[in-house]
Amino acid sequence: MEGVILLIMLLYIETFLLTFVEIICKFKPMRCIAFFISLSFSLLTFGQSPTANFSMSASLLCQGECITLTNNSTGSPINFEWTFQNGTPETYNGANPGPVCFNTPGTYTITLTVSNTFGSNQTAQSVDVGATPSVEATLSDTTNGAYVEIPDTTIFMYQEAYLYATGTPPGGNMMWYPSGVASEAVSPESNDSLTVTPFYDTYYVASYTTPEGCTSYDTVFVSVVFQDSVMVVLPNSFSPNEDGENDVFRVLTNVDADQNFNNGFKEGGAIVEVDFRIYNRYGEMVFRTTDPHEGWDGNFKGKPVNPATYSYLLEYRLINGVSKLLKGNVTLFR
Repeated sequence: MEGVILLIMLLYIETFLLTFVEIICKFKPMRCIAFFISLSFSLLTFGQSPTANFSMSASLLCQGECITLTNNSTGSPINFEWTFQNGTPETYNGANPGPVCFNTPGTYTITLTVSNTFGSNQTAQSVDVGATPSVEATLSDTTNGAYVEIPDTTIFMYQEAYLYATGTPPGGNMMWYPSGVASEAVSPESNDSLTVTPFYDTYYVASYTTPEGCTSYDTVFVSVVFQDSVMVVLPNSFSPNEDGENDVFRVLTNVDADQNFNNGFKEGGAIVEVDFRIYNRYGEMVFRTTDPHEGWDGNFKGKPVNPATYSYLLEYRLINGVSKLLKGNVTLFR
């Protein structure tokens, strides 16, 4: 029907233009020639077959994902016919289809055919759909000298846990994320295993990514038992004279009270949350931190304070859930 209407319109235009050209050619022959040339090019352009063209939001995707398609055809097409091999939907009639999804791995063809009264044109592009990988993370332990897989486990502080994961299809990349934190990603050892010494209860997330960029996850849990009750202590004096000894007034626990870091943990170990404030004798706050690893260096507003006795207020929560409030005094010597 659209083609018939267009043909009738062209006939009317043709009749009008012939009459117009006859008048011009009768009185101004040179303008007639120029007008005829221009008109010929215009009619040639208007009366051409369309050219099919489209772009895709992605050509590489994972099983179950969808893409969007944008029609970029030229030449005034009237009809648009889409086919999506093994896609959902499989076909669409119209300029721009909605999202097209692919649920089976493989390489598939998307075809667009456009047409108008003067002809038709077709173009096609392919999309690669990667398989959703599988990954299984486990813990292992030694039984009679042999490694065996075990479920989520409990260890004591400073003990090791052995994590292992397998992913399919082969050829992918394995990563481990303690507590699921991306910034703390750890590359596995040989055979996609990992030896860990968690300080507190920790979920370890195994991430397996295929070359196509498709990822799956699995998780194991390591529960940690304290060998001793955790104690929080603060020195009663310090001397910030830059001699390398007792220069900073900081929060300590019996986990790291030796201050030699041999246990592998920073100062303030076992503390999850802290609000540490220090005041001078006038009640003015000279230091505050919420970082359990940070201490006071004896400065206030960038300048050293005078030797004196200062009061502190410490609120904290340990990794075993215990919360307390401590108040006391510290003497600063120089």
